[in-house]
Amino acid sequence: MKNHPSWRCWHTLLVVLLIGAGMTLVAAAKEIALRTDANVMVELTLRAQRNYADPFNEVTLDVTFIDPRGRELRVPGFWAGGDVWKVRYASPVVGTHTFHSECSEARDKGLHGVTGKVEIKPYNGQNPLYAHGPLHVAPNRRYLEHTDHTPFFWLGDTWWMGLCHRLHWPGEFKQLTADRKDKGFNVIQIVAGLYPDMPAFDPRGANEAGFPWETNYARIRPEYFDAADQRLGYLVEQGFTPCIVGAWGYFMPWMGVDKVKAHWRYLIARYGAWPVVWCAAGEANLPWYLAKGFPYDDRKQVHDWTEVLRFMRETDPFRRPLTLHPSMGLTARHAADDPALLDFDMLQTPHGQREAVPVAVKAVRDS
Repeated sequence: MKNHPSWRCWHTLLVVLLIGAGMTLVAAAKEIALRTDANVMVELTLRAQRNYADPFNEVTLDVTFIDPRGRELRVPGFWAGGDVWKVRYASPVVGTHTFHSECSEARDKGLHGVTGKVEIKPYNGQNPLYAHGPLHVAPNRRYLEHTDHTPFFWLGDTWWMGLCHRLHWPGEFKQLTADRKDKGFNVIQIVAGLYPDMPAFDPRGANEAGFPWETNYARIRPEYFDAADQRLGYLVEQGFTPCIVGAWGYFMPWMGVDKVKAHWRYLIARYGAWPVVWCAAGEANLPWYLAKGFPYDDRKQVHDWTEVLRFMRETDPFRRPLTLHPSMGLTARHAADDPALLDFDMLQTPHGQREAVPVAVKAVRDS
């Protein structure tokens, strides 16, 4: 008996449908599934399927996460070297979070259109940064508190050059961490590679992986920040909130606003999911030490750093507390054109003894 044409047609259709269903199942099997605890960072790793001569400058990656309550966060990704890109996420909300990626190069299916889920369970450990959540300004704007409204008293120590050779990893770094933990400190103020007291690309500013940027600020060097991850991650593990200072203020005219923004986008992408605080710049209003007429209040620098503050506010999906480190006996509000961009004030008082008292008192009153 010959097959009826209509049967052959249905047979063909059935095969097509089965193949289509198989493709759907394969796609579903490839959907990424991640797990973490509340407030604990989880990392998504993606690999580019296209070649780029300069991925840091050519490609932009963002991933939108949707929590169980329907809230969306657009989280920037960062280039991790070679063809690898990473995205870091954390949330206090328990349940299933979904995500999808968006890449400036939509043809790159390794980076664009990637979907998945993150299962977040309650945190049952002892680390206060996870048990109570990261810091934010209390609703009355009078003090800092954790996500669960536990009050927080800032007792910080300054390790400006803690991410370079000045403090060797792991021995010296862990020794100092233990000492400060025993003394009750809970914040470490630390500069992300663009340091005070030295010119750009000074050998003293390198760590075991070199400098944070290539010469002339052509592109970021992920290797530097891989080494920084170990240090900053250890601080968080030990219960310290890192106050990450993006750069010293005088780097602004050397790098320009666009490069400084790129630096800060990278820092936000890399560390925003961690329980951190942002300090846009150190001595934001003070020029390079050898500048003609030094020291003086550089208002052009203030204007440029204000533009970066605004960029940071727009870029950071986690809304980590944001401030500035000022100079000249001023407060952070005097080192920004728009103080409304700041979450809290920061003061710098003189480093002397008796002569520092009246300046410190005035700064506190002005604040």
